[in-house]
Amino acid sequence: MAVPSVGMRVLGCATRVRVAAVAAALSVAACTARRVAPPPAGAPPALEKITAVRTYVPRGTQLPGVVGRMQRHRIRAKETLLDVARDAGLGFNELKDANRDVDEWIPPAGLEVAVPTQWIVPRSSYRGLVVNIPEMRLYLFPSKTNPGEVVTVRTWAIGIGTDETPSPVGRFHITAKDDHPTWYVPDSIYRTMDPPKRRVVPPGPDNPLGDYRMRLSKGLYSIHGTDIAWSVGRLTTHGCIRLYPEDISELFRLVPRGAIGELIYEPIKFGESDGHIYVEVHDDPYRRIPSLQREALKLARKAQLTDRIDIERLRQAVREKRGIPVAVTRRATAQDDVTAVHSR
Repeated sequence: MAVPSVGMRVLGCATRVRVAAVAAALSVAACTARRVAPPPAGAPPALEKITAVRTYVPRGTQLPGVVGRMQRHRIRAKETLLDVARDAGLGFNELKDANRDVDEWIPPAGLEVAVPTQWIVPRSSYRGLVVNIPEMRLYLFPSKTNPGEVVTVRTWAIGIGTDETPSPVGRFHITAKDDHPTWYVPDSIYRTMDPPKRRVVPPGPDNPLGDYRMRLSKGLYSIHGTDIAWSVGRLTTHGCIRLYPEDISELFRLVPRGAIGELIYEPIKFGESDGHIYVEVHDDPYRRIPSLQREALKLARKAQLTDRIDIERLRQAVREKRGIPVAVTRRATAQDDVTAVHSR
């Protein structure tokens, strides 16, 4: 149930104009360049796309772990936040939330931005596919796990349903896998399409399902690719989950038919690392939680954390909703915080 390309004309056209401009500039540079200049002194290391992490499966009331690591990136000339996000395997929402004061289309060259490739593992069954809708991120656990064991988890950014057509929650399993699928447009979507309308969209670059689709045991929903990469990290579908083309091709190979999964709704996550408590707070995209502040305090009490955390630091993290793990341990210092502050 994907939003067709024609329905995303404004986003697609704006994106393609900028991408074309960047491509043209790169083409000219390629014709004249002979040597690659070394990076300036003090430049952050090259970005690493982190999609595989090791973590423990919590026992009982034990908090989940904090995985990955924060990175920094120095903006290059004509580079956008969308470019940085895709290079790092992040959705647009993740990079923008971590750098709210930065213009996504024309960030100043030389500006250092936070690249939030660090996450608190969401509470779940810790088996199979786990899709956290507010976070706009998918986690792939082994099909069988036991509390206390350390496992490898894969993770990728996703796009989700719009306010009017939200992504569902609940358990599911993969019922079918389609390589280069044909999209038979449901009546509910066909009625909302802009002309020229099509009942059938064949495989190809204009198919909003991309090159791979995995059907879920929940209505007509599926996990699939996209023909508009910049829609990842946004509310753009009719409820389906979409990934970058390069990510869905990898996920497709790893997930067999019959694999189990769950769609969860956790905008607030608590985790622990080296004895320190962290909280990661995201927007509530479907406005299902009346007060994120009250929800955070309720979750802290439920996890028996109220005596271990600084309530004011927790409230600040909820107000900022930067989508990155923030240290909230009582008497925690700034050095404990895994966040990075962008600076020139």
